[in-house]
Amino acid sequence: MKTSCALAVLVMVVLFFVRNTSAGSLSETSAYQTCITAPASCTRLIIGSQSLTGTLPSELGTLTGLTFLLLYDNQLTGTIPSELGALTSLTHMNLGRNLISGILPTELGALTRLITMNIHRNSLTGTLPTEMGTLSSFTYMWLSRNQLTGTLPSELIVLTNLISLDLNFNQLTGTLLSELGALTNLERICFWDNQLTGTLPSELGALTHLDRMYFQNNQLMGTLPLELGALTR
Repeated sequence: MKTSCALAVLVMVVLFFVRNTSAGSLSETSAYQTCITAPASCTRLIIGSQSLTGTLPSELGTLTGLTFLLLYDNQLTGTIPSELGALTSLTHMNLGRNLISGILPTELGALTRLITMNIHRNSLTGTLPTEMGTLSSFTYMWLSRNQLTGTLPSELIVLTNLISLDLNFNQLTGTLLSELGALTNLERICFWDNQLTGTLPSELGALTHLDRMYFQNNQLMGTLPLELGALTR
């Protein structure tokens, strides 16, 4: 296994936003104002590393044509509006490296076209919603470095398109689901620094595409399953 769970950053430069000399809120940006005035024609809202402050406006939910919502590496605060569940065309969401708190809204389970979700390095709390099991197009889930609690919902086992599952540095408890072995497209599974207990399921040996697996700093016990010897990548 490789020694890092650093994930490749998806870079798709579609729009270029000039850095403002003074930071402002998302709702004050020309890009947001353009989208709000013409929501039907707004498919991509991309404002990264611009020191944006304030909260995510609930009006984002009116931009039902959005496929990309990338607001990474800013200083956004507050919670994730439940209205984002109305963005049923959304395929990529990146709110990583902000100051967002609160829970993951159950309404996000309506985003059935979502391929990537990156909300790492925030202050999310609460449990993983069972509704996330409806995200059948999901391939990348990056929720590391938050304060998520509770157990892994069994509904995740139907996300057979998952390639990367990164929940490092949270406060997850309970045992690892043996059914994770059914997610045969997984290449990365990262649970470093949680509070997981029990043993490593032998079913993980079925993940033949796996090249990164991290379970350090948990409360796991027992021996390594012999089946892990089948993982040659």
